[in-house]
Amino acid sequence: MRAGEGQRLVEIFAEEPGVLSISHHHARGVGGRRIRDNQLYFDEKDVLILLVETEFVDEVFSALFHEAGLNQPGAGMIFMEKVLRGHPMMPFEGADW
Repeated sequence: MRAGEGQRLVEIFAEEPGVLSISHHHARGVGGRRIRDNQLYFDEKDVLILLVETEFVDEVFSALFHEAGLNQPGAGMIFMEKVLRGHPMMPFEGADW
């Protein structure tokens, strides 16, 4: 997504039902197209990673798509994939955190 959006989205989605883990980082890279000879195009984005329980994936996916503005051209991309193993430490019954 656009640079500068990651932290805001972490704060919004951290307490969403079904979100087990969320993190973000900043990414910067060189694009394949050239502006002029010997000059490359640089781009910066924020990357958001969520681990979501199966029964909540569609709801969280849709909410994230709209909240991040990914319906706008050039705003970024979103995808989901099934994970074989999830969070290694899950809260137990009666935990007070």
